[in-house]
Amino acid sequence: MNQTIDKSISVMPDAMKEMQQLLQETGDLDNASKMGQLLEKMSSGRMNIAFCGHFSAGKSTLINQLCGHPLLPSSPIPTSANIVSIRNGEPGAHVTHKSKYAVERQKSIGLEELEAYCVNGTDIETVEISYPIAFLGDHTAMLDTPGIDSTDDAHHQSTESALHLADVVFYVMDYNHVQSEVNLAFTKKMKEWGKPLYLVVNMIDKHKEWELPFPQYQEGTRQAFLSWGIEPDGLLFVTMKEPNHSHNEFAKLRWLLSELIQRGDVLRSFSIDASARYLAAEHGKWLAEQNEQQKDDLIEQISQEGDVQGVQEQAEAKAKELAEVRGLPESLTAALRKEVGIIIENANITPALTRDQAHAYLESRKPGFKVGFFSRAAQTAAETEKRLQAFQLDLAEQVEAHLDWHLRDALKKSAQQQGQYDVELTAQIEALKIDVTTEWLASQVNAGAVFGGEYTLNYMKQVSAELKQQYRKQAFAIIDALVASIRERASQEADALAAELETLNVRLGASKELQRLIDAEAAAEAQLLRMASWERPAAPALPAAQQYTAMEEAAAAPLSGELHVSSMGAILEAAAIASAASGTAAAPAEAALAPNAFTSGEHGSAWSARPLI
Repeated sequence: MNQTIDKSISVMPDAMKEMQQLLQETGDLDNASKMGQLLEKMSSGRMNIAFCGHFSAGKSTLINQLCGHPLLPSSPIPTSANIVSIRNGEPGAHVTHKSKYAVERQKSIGLEELEAYCVNGTDIETVEISYPIAFLGDHTAMLDTPGIDSTDDAHHQSTESALHLADVVFYVMDYNHVQSEVNLAFTKKMKEWGKPLYLVVNMIDKHKEWELPFPQYQEGTRQAFLSWGIEPDGLLFVTMKEPNHSHNEFAKLRWLLSELIQRGDVLRSFSIDASARYLAAEHGKWLAEQNEQQKDDLIEQISQEGDVQGVQEQAEAKAKELAEVRGLPESLTAALRKEVGIIIENANITPALTRDQAHAYLESRKPGFKVGFFSRAAQTAAETEKRLQAFQLDLAEQVEAHLDWHLRDALKKSAQQQGQYDVELTAQIEALKIDVTTEWLASQVNAGAVFGGEYTLNYMKQVSAELKQQYRKQAFAIIDALVASIRERASQEADALAAELETLNVRLGASKELQRLIDAEAAAEAQLLRMASWERPAAPALPAAQQYTAMEEAAAAPLSGELHVSSMGAILEAAAIASAASGTAAAPAEAALAPNAFTSGEHGSAWSARPLI
């Protein structure tokens, strides 16, 4: 394995155990069990190659040809109703029964009983066959699945399980039914899963060259799948009936399998990641199924409510209006204080001429100031008072023009906009004014200051700031009075709006509950995906078809036509021949002994060696 795979594999188990625990806690036991199967698959290190297709597409026969032994029964009825896995090893078979309990019931069987177990999809979870198949090596299994066109739910569940555990999928089709909608739809679903997908067109011996050149048939097949947005990782054409058919790619299929098996670690890491994420999506679907009846009832209720969209729009408008009314006192206070603050800060109540009047007055406050050479004290005091009054009149005019009028206007407009025409409040606004008296202006002078141009500027800043602060305080008091007057009215309006909104929400209750269920389903899937915190493996590099070179016909030739049987007798005979060839004399029944066939099966623990009856 490369470093990326090692890193993913090391992080996956703990995260997947957390995902499994969450699935169990929510009651999704089926997907929790599948997550457990992924964990077992990870620990076993096994690669799974799944074969899917219509029950009549020759899938089981094709697998038998690849194995070189008639391990699977071939008949015109759907044979595999559960997952049937085949791997390299001593001859034997092992079945796992479905159970509601944590410990599955397991059993070793004789090969002559195998056919009955292969078609029992109701009680049997898996069937594992072991037989000497060298090209599979020690860590690869082939999975045979039920026909996708079966009407039996058990068949569909088994096929789904096979895809869940598969690292590569081969989809087998009958030559005459390649472009059936079932094939196209099913392969599209598998391709969207993200796992490598190969299409195998079987029974090409049915082709009539005089009707259509075979290359045109091949191209038409490719285009049919491309038109559905399906681009398989490979497309092969085979026949088991005519091994020497000029277009038979059975040898290429064998080569492809060998190449894929060599990439087993990379494919396994990639498929486990894909399956774990797929289970997260399946959990969302499971939740949707659990909620299905409730959602149907809600949809029925919604349909009886009439124009739900119109009610929803009304509710949204009322909710917005209610929020505005409830927030009106605070929003109005903030808006008015901001407006008043801007008026006060921008008011220029000390222009140049006013500063000149202030400067003349401050000059008369200098120690030693006299009017004329022989002036008396009374004349000097009179001059100072005269200059002070001139300054006071000028400043009062500036305050009246830039503060009084603008502040009163802003507050009166706001009161009118809010429908407030209270006489007392109006009088309070009209009375907004700060008297600028000569006594106050004189009191602002610092007698110990050094009189001059700089002090005049500082004095005017001080006077302006103090006046503006008094105006701010008085204006804010009026704002508070205005807001208090509308607070009670706003409260009454809010109560009325809340009652209307409650009525609308009752009508929308079913719609909201339906949306809550849908959101919960999506959230559950998202939560599982967040748990899949490992680094996603990169898509594996698959074998390049151009690297294939034709094999010897003998190596590529399928088994004889005698392979197409529905009995297991031939299997026992083959087992006896295999044992004899290895130097061990054994009766057919004894040849089915499998003392070491399953030591750590992917779907169960080890089982004791005993005769296969």
